[in-house]
Amino acid sequence: HNELEKIITLFNDKEINTNKLEIFLDDAINEDFNLLKDQALLGNKARTNELLSDTVILDEKNIFYLSLINQRLTRLQEFNELSNGKNIEITIDNLKPPIFWKDKPNFLRQAQMWNKKKIHKLQKQTYQLEIKIKSNSIINKNLMMKKLIVDICQIANS
Repeated sequence: HNELEKIITLFNDKEINTNKLEIFLDDAINEDFNLLKDQALLGNKARTNELLSDTVILDEKNIFYLSLINQRLTRLQEFNELSNGKNIEITIDNLKPPIFWKDKPNFLRQAQMWNKKKIHKLQKQTYQLEIKIKSNSIINKNLMMKKLIVDICQIANS
């Protein structure tokens, strides 16, 4: 019923364009940027590429996306500082605020991949991208964000 209401609203007094309708109703489009971010941080090239084509990246939310990436980098950095040879699972359990139980497996794998040097390199890159986005209104923000995601995946695998 909700899908029909959307169609009626979108095409009210207009001819129904089947291409627009397919895009509008496409369930493969994933609006969850966190899934994309996590796969890139895991260095999963195939899944990241798939999610890049499926995830809707909105220009007006680019700073929010950068914030999500930086929050994870900060948590990984905090983990690295606390771990110093301790049991990884115990260190994750001691993080404050705690890692959400659904996110723990991803965070554990990311923590094993990301060292202090990689985190610092990516933090510099996100900072520079944020400056570009805020200071230049004519750049293709969507393209810049997608490039950052690809760069994250490459840094994770380096």
